[in-house]
Amino acid sequence: MQRATPAAERIDLLDSLRGLALFGILLANIRYWAGWNFLDEQGKIALAGNSAPLTDFIHTALIDGKFYTIFSLLFGIGFALQLSRLEARSLKATSIYARRLLVLLAIGLTHLLLVWVGDILSLYAICGLALLIVRGWPDTWLLRGALVLIFLPVAGQAAAWLTGIPIGTGLRPFAADMFASLGGAPGQRVEWLSRPDLASFLAFAVTRWPVQIDYLIESWRIPKVLAIMIFGLWAGRRLVAGTLLTDRKLMQSVMVYGLAIGVPANVALAALGGLEQENPATAFWASIPYAIGVVPLGLAYAAAFVLAWPTLKPWLGGFAPVGRMALTNYLSHSIFGILIFFGLGLGLIGRLGPIGFYGVALAIYLAQLVFSRWWLVHSGQGPVERLWRLGTYGRQAPKPAVAPAG
Repeated sequence: MQRATPAAERIDLLDSLRGLALFGILLANIRYWAGWNFLDEQGKIALAGNSAPLTDFIHTALIDGKFYTIFSLLFGIGFALQLSRLEARSLKATSIYARRLLVLLAIGLTHLLLVWVGDILSLYAICGLALLIVRGWPDTWLLRGALVLIFLPVAGQAAAWLTGIPIGTGLRPFAADMFASLGGAPGQRVEWLSRPDLASFLAFAVTRWPVQIDYLIESWRIPKVLAIMIFGLWAGRRLVAGTLLTDRKLMQSVMVYGLAIGVPANVALAALGGLEQENPATAFWASIPYAIGVVPLGLAYAAAFVLAWPTLKPWLGGFAPVGRMALTNYLSHSIFGILIFFGLGLGLIGRLGPIGFYGVALAIYLAQLVFSRWWLVHSGQGPVERLWRLGTYGRQAPKPAVAPAG
């Protein structure tokens, strides 16, 4: 018979895993603020030499998509835990959690429209509302539904290739016209973001949201994130029962099969140049290893973390403070990125190669580790987390007994 995991221990584990996922997300996003994603092949070689293609290959194969997979999984797990706690206290769980998601949506949209177009909070809030619809499904329906959503991009890309009908909303030309009306020019994003004035930054920020909407649809990000959250809901049910984290056989299977499937599939994806492809045929072929490999490899990382926890808890637990303040730290990534790389701050955009900007990411994360530990000692909850809770419950927000899991 499996031993139930004590609540405090499992929360520490989830917070630590969330903290690690945030570091991986920072490594993925730092390339945007550093301007690396805006450079052509020659520009990258000028900064990194002949190692530039290898850097992109390794990033696509091992980092891109894997850590927000873990983050999305934890969101689904947190969904199950939060509802379980609310129902145990005889509260209106669905209405309270819906308010929680609407507050998150407001925070995310503000972040998206005024700070950084790559915001994931608004997407998480929308997918979280969808979880409220499927929360009553039996486990088999959840798993089957998640698998359908995971492989939906393959069918969609095949249809786009065979019919010649492009995927997306067609908002990119609209965004380009908006940007041009404010004085911007396509292909000069690094130069534009190097400008030191706030008006130039805001002009770029407010004209990029149509591009983000198009990207979310073209990349099939919405069904993928929802699928992972549904997996998380399934896992959260087992966590509530106290049997998930002690099921080492399940964790070993997820790790072994995730690596066996995920590594070769992601190598193939990287060899094809990643998911973003202009040619419909190439986009279809890239969607296959993307669907097959990204989620399994992310889940393998998470399972390996769980398996290592009993032995390495003193070290892995160091990620927990960042994970307990995940919302605050995620939003502060954007602030750090803007102040370090854009013209409003140090203006390093387009000047650092991978060693430089990954080094900056590490420095940001170490600073967050120190700050989060200090803040939690004095406050017990992150500042944006407190705002989120206040927006959910109003003035009489109950004090959390443990760090929020969602």
